[in-house]
Amino acid sequence: MTFETQVAQAVEQMRTQGFAIIEGLISEERLIQAGRDAEPLFEESPIQKDGPNGPIYGRLCKGLFKKTRAFDDLYTIPLVLAIVEAVLTWKSEKDYKGVWGGAFQFAYCMLKDVVPGEGPREFHQDDVLYPIPKPHPALAVNTLLALDDFKEETGATLVVPESHTWLGPVSQNPDYKVVEMPAGSLLLLDGGIWHNSGTNTTQDQHRTALNSYYSSRWLRPLGGPHLGLSTAELEEVPPDLRVIM
Repeated sequence: MTFETQVAQAVEQMRTQGFAIIEGLISEERLIQAGRDAEPLFEESPIQKDGPNGPIYGRLCKGLFKKTRAFDDLYTIPLVLAIVEAVLTWKSEKDYKGVWGGAFQFAYCMLKDVVPGEGPREFHQDDVLYPIPKPHPALAVNTLLALDDFKEETGATLVVPESHTWLGPVSQNPDYKVVEMPAGSLLLLDGGIWHNSGTNTTQDQHRTALNSYYSSRWLRPLGGPHLGLSTAELEEVPPDLRVIM
């Protein structure tokens, strides 16, 4: 499959069903290194969930961009950026470059781990951060790069197809799809789609992911200016990443 075909198929899926999956996005070698780099960064989540044997705390790493440069290359994979740009482009690319510097921006990143025994969170939408009346074009694309296999029993992401086009409030009892995919794959979510993490019913399997968030260029980035970096620190960021910040 050509690059252009992959982009076109993913963009069509994003527009119609609100999500797309790219399997085998990164190599096995890069996946292993990402897992090694992620592990020491995880912290216990302050959010408590019920588990089979008592309260469970997941693991996460917020403020990731400030803490490490280990994942910089994973934020600028050309296939992913081409899909994000196509989904978030409202006007012509020429118009955007003249006014905003591009159609989209890299707006936030974190690490997430659904730990053994952890229950689900609530179904939600990511673009509610921006109080813009619906219907509106896509405002954001949220991505999850699987560092472990996403399986139903490990708490794979739950999505409600086509819900990014709905105008009503989010329901906590919808008909959903379980997104299972092997480690090294990427899930792209329209900012308006209803989604959630599932329940990890295993005793010893984690479901970790690198979560990267892209939004329309004219919106304030979720992670704030430069995602927490000073002007001097920003110089350490690769040029291809700096250009979308």
